[in-house]
Amino acid sequence: MHVTRAMIGRARGALLLVALTVVGACDSKRASEEAPEAEERQVVEVVDQQAAESLSRAVWEAGQAQVADVQAAIEALNRAVTTLLETPSEDHLEAAKLAWLDAHREFAGVLPYIRLAFAPAPLRDDGRELLLKVDSWPAQPGYLDTVPGYSESGIVNDTAVELTLANLRRQHRLTAHEEASTGFHALEVMLWGPTSERIADDFIAVSTGEKPEALATNRRRELTRLMGEALAEDIDRLAKRLPYGANDLSRPFLALDPVSRLQQIRAIHAQVIDEELLRRLPESSESDVESSRAADSKQAMLAMLRTLQANWLPASGAGMAELLLDRYQQEALAEHFVALEELLLSMEDPIELAELNQLARARQLMEAVAGLMSGTLEVPAAEEDMTPVSLQGQ
Repeated sequence: MHVTRAMIGRARGALLLVALTVVGACDSKRASEEAPEAEERQVVEVVDQQAAESLSRAVWEAGQAQVADVQAAIEALNRAVTTLLETPSEDHLEAAKLAWLDAHREFAGVLPYIRLAFAPAPLRDDGRELLLKVDSWPAQPGYLDTVPGYSESGIVNDTAVELTLANLRRQHRLTAHEEASTGFHALEVMLWGPTSERIADDFIAVSTGEKPEALATNRRRELTRLMGEALAEDIDRLAKRLPYGANDLSRPFLALDPVSRLQQIRAIHAQVIDEELLRRLPESSESDVESSRAADSKQAMLAMLRTLQANWLPASGAGMAELLLDRYQQEALAEHFVALEELLLSMEDPIELAELNQLARARQLMEAVAGLMSGTLEVPAAEEDMTPVSLQGQ
C-alpha cells in the first residue's frame, strides 16, 4: 500500500479525540510478559492464507536483511575505531563517533525483528541476554574509565582485570545493571568520554615505562578495541540463527499457521511501542539533564518507527495494515506515522530536551498507533462514506 498525501488528507479529524479516549484503557496490558501470545486473543475474521504466508515470510526475511545491515555498520564502526587507534586525531575520533551513531541507529531499527525472533517463551531468556550484551543502558562511566575526582577509577585503571574478551564479558553487569562493559553504550563512553569531553590524545599509545601495557592510556585503547570486537561477535551469532528455514529461531515461527504468524508480529509490534518507544519518551521535560545516549535517543526511536511503518504500510505491495485493518484504520495509521515522524524530527535530540507539549503529543500519537495496529482503536467513517466496511478478504 503506497502512502500518499491524498490518503493522509482523508484521515478523519475526529480520530485524535477517539485515540486519546480509547487507547489509554488498553495500554497497561501490552507490557505483560505474555504479550507475544496475543494472537490467541486477537482473531482476524477473514485473512487470505496465501497472502498471510507471503507477508509473514517477507517480514522475517526483511529482519534478516536488516541484521545484515547492522553487521555491515558494525564492521564500518570497527574499521573507524581501528583507524583511530592506529592514528589518533580529532578527525578520526569524529569519524568513529559518526560510525557509532550509524551502527546504533541500524541496530535500533532491527529491534522489532529481534523481539519477533525471540518471542516464543523458550527463547525469551536468550533474547534478553542478547539485548543486555549489545544495548545495556545506562552505562556507568566510572566503571570503565577515569571520571572527575576519581583518577584511578574504571577498568582502564584496574590492572587486576586482564583485558581479554572473555574477561570483558565476565565484567559485564557484574554487580549492578549499570556496570556495562560490552555493547553500544559502553563503547559510547569510550568514544565520547565519561563527561563527553573525549579528545584524540586520550588514545595515543605510550611505549615508555616498565609495564606500558598497564598504563591507563594503553588499557583504554585495548578496552575500546575489545568492545568493538564483542559487538561484532554478538551480532554475527544472531545473523547465523536467522535464516528462514529449520533453525532454532525460525522453526517456532514456521510452526504457526500464516494468520497466527501475523498476529504474533502484531503483538510484538504493540510490545515494541510500549516497552521500547514509550519507555524512551520522558514523562516530563528534563532540559537541565544531559542525555547519556550521545544525542541519539530521537534517532533510535525514529529508526524503530520506520521499521514498523515499513511492515504495516510499505511503499509498494501489501503490508500488515492491508490484511488486518479496515480502510479507515489504514488511512488513520498512515496519518499518524507521518505526524509522529514530523513531530519527532522537530524535537530536540536528545529527546529529554524536548518541550513538554511535544512530549505529551508524541506519547498520544504513539498510543494511537499502537491502538490502530492492534485493531482495538476503531475509526468512524465520514458521513459521506457511511457504508458497511469489512476486513480484507471478506
